[in-house]
Amino acid sequence: MANSDDMTELEKKFPRIVEKLALLWGHEGVSPFLTHLLIDDRGDRHGFTGDIMAEIMFLNNLHEDMESENQPQSGQALWENPLIKNLQSE
Repeated sequence: MANSDDMTELEKKFPRIVEKLALLWGHEGVSPFLTHLLIDDRGDRHGFTGDIMAEIMFLNNLHEDMESENQPQSGQALWENPLIKNLQSE
């Protein structure tokens, strides 16, 4: 287990959320899960602190950036897609 000094606030206060993110990362379910954390669709939540919300938003933005890097851009040749380039260099 990591030293608590090296852990983020999200890891310290919400280990089950971190565990679920780790299981979902790289799969289709991560985006809906992050959205669920960011948007209160039940109306009865107290909300996260600013630090926790910033971490979740960072993870959401990171995931979106990773997804957009792997998607072909309009007019982009297939071999220019970063995902394909990475596979070719292996």
